[in-house]
Amino acid sequence: MAFKPEEMVKLTITGPKTVMKNVISKLHDLKVLHILDHMEEEDIDIGAPLEKANIVSDNLIKLSSIISLLKIKKDEEENNAKISKSEHEITSTVKKIHNDVSKLSAELKVIENNISLTKNRIKELQSFKSLPVQLEAFSEYKSLAYFVGFVKDKDAIQKKISELTDKFDLYASENKKDNLIAVFAEINKKEQILEILKQDNFTEFNISNFAGLKGTAIDSINQFEKESSKLIAQKENINAKLLEIKQKWGSYMISAEGLLKKDLEKAEAPLRFAATNNAFVVKGWVPKNDLENIKAKLNKTAKERIYIYEQEPDNKDKVPVKLKNSFISKPFEFLLDLYTLPNYKEFDPTFFTFLTFPLLFGFMLGDFGYGLVTLALFYFLKKKLPKLSPLLNILIYSSIATIFFGMLFGEFFGSEVLFGHHLPHILSRSHQIILLLWVSLGIGVLHVNWGLIIGFFNEKSHGLMHAINEKLSWIVLQIGAALLALSYMGKIALPVWVGYLILALAIFMLFKGEGVKGLVELPSIFSNILSYARLMALGLASVKLAEVVNEFSFEFFHHGGFSIVYGVLLLVVGHTINIGLGTLGPFLHSLRLHYVEFYTKFFKGGAERFSPFGART
Repeated sequence: MAFKPEEMVKLTITGPKTVMKNVISKLHDLKVLHILDHMEEEDIDIGAPLEKANIVSDNLIKLSSIISLLKIKKDEEENNAKISKSEHEITSTVKKIHNDVSKLSAELKVIENNISLTKNRIKELQSFKSLPVQLEAFSEYKSLAYFVGFVKDKDAIQKKISELTDKFDLYASENKKDNLIAVFAEINKKEQILEILKQDNFTEFNISNFAGLKGTAIDSINQFEKESSKLIAQKENINAKLLEIKQKWGSYMISAEGLLKKDLEKAEAPLRFAATNNAFVVKGWVPKNDLENIKAKLNKTAKERIYIYEQEPDNKDKVPVKLKNSFISKPFEFLLDLYTLPNYKEFDPTFFTFLTFPLLFGFMLGDFGYGLVTLALFYFLKKKLPKLSPLLNILIYSSIATIFFGMLFGEFFGSEVLFGHHLPHILSRSHQIILLLWVSLGIGVLHVNWGLIIGFFNEKSHGLMHAINEKLSWIVLQIGAALLALSYMGKIALPVWVGYLILALAIFMLFKGEGVKGLVELPSIFSNILSYARLMALGLASVKLAEVVNEFSFEFFHHGGFSIVYGVLLLVVGHTINIGLGTLGPFLHSLRLHYVEFYTKFFKGGAERFSPFGART
C-alpha cells in the first residue's frame, strides 16, 4: 500500500533541432514525461510546430466533422481497421471521404428543405381545398380586386357587399366550419369592401405561395404529394449512400482519428518547448522509478546527442501528483477527483478513505437485506455501465459493509425477527438509541483524531515542534475537555484544575502552531465530533421508516384475501423508496464527513494530476 504519491524528478532535456523530431516521438511512445510548458522570455523563444502540423490539423478537422455528421460512435466500432501510417495515404483517403460526404450532405440538405417546403404548401392547400375556385383565378388584374380569408358570418358579408354593388362574386367554403371565403369585385370598390370585411374580423389567408398553380387545390395537393414522394425516395437513397460510407469506412475513420491525434500532439509539442535557431529545451517531471529507463532510451534515440539534467523537487516546485494505489483502493481516487488531489509531500488519503468510507456508509444503512439488494444492484450496473466502475466499486464495498453492520444490528429489511426467530445482534438500533449515539460520537473521536495524527506526520517536514503544536495540540485540547467534564461529573477522582491546566496548555500550543486562527477555530474540533451524530440519526431514520412499512404491510396481510396483494405492493414500494433514500443519504453524509471532518485535518491539496505526454491520446 502507498501512503504518499509517487516520487518525481525534474528533467531538462537539451539537444540540437536535428534530433528533436525523434526525441518527441520517443517521449510520446514512453508516456512518462509530464511536460512543463515553456513561457516566452527575452532570450529564449517558444518553439515552432513541426512542418506537417497544418496538414495533420486539417485532416483531423475534416475527419472529426465526418465522424460527427455520420454519427459514428467510437464504442460501436471495433477499431481494428488496418491503416497505413503514410501521411499521403491518410490525406488522400480523408479528402476523398470528406468530398463524398460533403457532396451528399449538401444534396441531402437541399432535398430536406424542399420536402419541408412541399409539406408546408400541402398544409396550406388542405385549408383551401373546400373553396370552389380554380387556383389560376388568383392572378393580377387591372380592373378586378379579390380578397381571401376567414370571416365569422359570410351571409351577412354577402348582404352588405350586395348593398354596395351588384358587380361581385363571393365563393364560400363547402365546409361550413371553415368560414373561408373568396370575394371578387370591381377594383374601385376595393377599400369599401375591405372595410366591410374588417368589421367582421376578417383574417386574410396568404395565397402568395399559390402563384403559378392551376386547377383546383386538390389537383395541386396530389401533384405536391407526388413530388414529396420523389423527394423522400431521393432522401432515402442519399441516406443509404451515407450509411454505406459509414459501414465501409467507420472503423478506418476511428483508427485514423486516433492516429492523427497522436501525430498532431507530436507536431505541436515544440510549442511547449524553449527553442533557438539550432537547439531546443524541454522540461518536465518523470516518475523516479522510470528515470534510468527514459534516459537510456532517449540517449539511444538521439544517438547520445542530447544532454539530460535531473533535479530533485524543492519546496517551490509545483510537482504533479501520480497516485500509486492498489486495484482494491484505486476506485476511491474518484472521490479525490471530486475534492482535490494531495500535494506532492502530503499523505494520499485514498487508502484511508477505502478503509473508512464504506464503514460509515454501512453503519448508517446497516441492514442485511438492504445490503444484499444494493450489492446485487451495483454489481449488475457495473456490468452494464463500465464507465461508472470506480463509483460503482465504491458502492459495492459500501454494500458489503452494510451487510456486515446489518448482522451486527440484527436487521433484515427493518425487522429484528425473521420467520419467528429473533436475529442475534450486538446493538439494536431501534431500542438502544442512546448507546447508538455514543457509539457514533466515539467513531467521530477516532476518525477526527486519526486525521490529526496523519496531519502530524505531514507537518513533520516543517519541524517536529511545529507539527506537535499545530496538530497534536487539538488532541491535548480534547483530553483536557474530557478530564474537565469527568471531574465535574464526579466520574474520576481528579482535581478540576488539572483539566483547566491541560486546556490552557493546549490553547498555548495552538497559538504557537496556528496563531490567532487556531484560537478562533477552538470550538470547531467539538462541532466536528458532534457532526458524527448523523451516523445515528440517518441510521435510526432508515430503520424506523422500514418498521413503518412492515407494520402497515402486515395489517393488510391480517385482513387476508385481496388485501395481501396491497400488502406485498406496499412492502416492495416502501422498501424500494427506503433503499433509495438509504443509499443516497449515507453516501452524501459519508462524503461530507470525509471532506469536512477528516480531510481538513491532514491535507490541503490543490496539486495537478500527473499527465504524461502521449497519454491523453
